Amino acid sequence: MSFVRAESALEFAESPIPVDQSRIDACPGNPLIYGSKRPISAASSVRMRQIEFADLSKVADLLQLGFPDKSKNYFLTALRRLSEYEQPPEMPRFGLLLEADTTVVGALLAISSLSGGEQRRSVRCNVTCWYVSPEFRVYAPLLVSQIGRNPAVTYLNISPAAGTLRTIEAQGFCRFNTGAFAGVPVLAKHRRNVKVAEISALQGNAAGLAPDALRLLEDHAQFGCISLVCTTAEASYPFVFRRRRVVGFPLPCAQLIYCRDLRDLTRFAGPIGRVLAIKGMLWMLVAASQPIDKMVGKFFQNRWPMYFKGPVRPSEGDLAYTEAALFGF
Repeated sequence: MSFVRAESALEFAESPIPVDQSRIDACPGNPLIYGSKRPISAASSVRMRQIEFADLSKVADLLQLGFPDKSKNYFLTALRRLSEYEQPPEMPRFGLLLEADTTVVGALLAISSLSGGEQRRSVRCNVTCWYVSPEFRVYAPLLVSQIGRNPAVTYLNISPAAGTLRTIEAQGFCRFNTGAFAGVPVLAKHRRNVKVAEISALQGNAAGLAPDALRLLEDHAQFGCISLVCTTAEASYPFVFRRRRVVGFPLPCAQLIYCRDLRDLTRFAGPIGRVLAIKGMLWMLVAASQPIDKMVGKFFQNRWPMYFKGPVRPSEGDLAYTEAALFGF
């Protein structure tokens, strides 16, 4: 069975598809919003429901067909990571699937998380890759219709296909990032009295981080990221990076996944750069809307647009609990 790749979670919304929308709208419950496990049927043989643990192997098979450059084990690892950290209980743990009898014919992955500090906790959902078998593409709106429906949730699309940007904006999504910065942090000024350590090297909460920051660093270390703590006499600052290779560059880079504020990256670029250089990453990739101050590099405008929809605008430098962190997309 051949499958097609949908580059964006909103791609199929660009052209009308003959589906009985009234039947979709009348379906009880909304699994992407309320966590209902009751199937939603558009026909006697096709239904939509949450992805469960028992489905992971079939979903990985589907994703591997859509991304032939990735192995099935790659996607099984990615799905396993979705099961290993605290998620909002009202959101699906893995996402949604379309099922024809017992065959998985479509899937949409949704990465949900709690963002913000203990006093400003909010729900965030990164809608990532999805696939639908060509002969069942008529049912794709069953998946699309679940995106962005809950006004209390902030939805992210951090890797939209170029041809879908107008559609995304028409759906009410706004840009929170407009470009990318490639820099060489090891050349930045070295600050004295700054210690940089991986979270795995610290005993307990030796850095004195807030519980939510410590949990974020530990979770991302489990995802395969590099979780660092910069400590000064005054405070500690969390950072998360992921090792990546970018087409056209011979050397791997450290992609910034998380920092509280990009100004913190400016302050500690030198010490961080030296730690990353020891690991073989001489340059850094940062999703940003302007160059990173005091770091040698080049800014690429409109190279990496990212979108959000919902009550909380993501801060630049915060890709925690997204496909970039968990999957390395």
